[in-house]
Amino acid sequence: MPPLTPDQDTGGLLAAVGGHGSATRARPAPTGPHLTVPILLYHYVRTNPKPWDRAGFRLSVTPTAFAAQVALLRAGGAHTVSLSQLLRALEGQESLPPHPVILTFDDGYKDFATTAAPLLASQGMTATDFVVGDFLGSPGYMSAAQVRQVRALGMTIGAHTMDHVDLTRMPPALARAQIEGSRRVLQDVTGAAIDDFAYPFGRHNPAVDRMAADAGFRDAVTTAGGELQYLSERFDLRRTSVTGGDTLASFAAKVRLPLPSRRVFGPAGAGDPVAPPAGGPGLVGIPPRRR
Repeated sequence: MPPLTPDQDTGGLLAAVGGHGSATRARPAPTGPHLTVPILLYHYVRTNPKPWDRAGFRLSVTPTAFAAQVALLRAGGAHTVSLSQLLRALEGQESLPPHPVILTFDDGYKDFATTAAPLLASQGMTATDFVVGDFLGSPGYMSAAQVRQVRALGMTIGAHTMDHVDLTRMPPALARAQIEGSRRVLQDVTGAAIDDFAYPFGRHNPAVDRMAADAGFRDAVTTAGGELQYLSERFDLRRTSVTGGDTLASFAAKVRLPLPSRRVFGPAGAGDPVAPPAGGPGLVGIPPRRR
């Protein structure tokens, strides 16, 4: 199956960035240990090549805007953590740092390796990219070598099925093969355990949740909005979409941080992201973080 593009599946991708209505079951009243941790959902970090493409615009955060968002997280004292850290905190095994936030990217686009991951690593930040197994090496997607490269930078790789399919509309045997196959392929590529899973289009149900758990995943994220994460819903973790329409102010609200002073970002005009002052080469204007 060839890789999906926003043009080929506008409806599903718009549902994914909409942040609501994409899960296929009503959420029961959750109980038990819980934490408020925003899990941000990105797709591309690029300038949308087709200005008329509404889905492509929403899925694309420009490199300049992404750099400003990273700078805001840094200036606001946010700390990026992994999904495994969140689970350990929910289980009472560790404490999270102040202002925890989890950055996730869906689909395994190559700009994660060329733009997002190097910038995050330069700031001592981490993210998880959910890679579609059969898209590896396809035009516009990361190669196996790039997957290993971003892991070496401290990023986490999660699975996103083999072919980016709606698991709720497949025979159980095929859905199980999509889930298990993606974990197996990515473990072969990375030489490490793949513990995190993302449902394509955010669509899942109790049977799909059980398949993910049986395949060896420890957690799964959907596209339904929210930042209150429950241990009892480790296979229904909520995410907040970051889109091409976000201003720096709207992004700050999503991560519950104040806007930094204009000395950091410059005059923001109508609220559009503004790159920080020029810094190290190739880092979109943000100087490397001192360790």
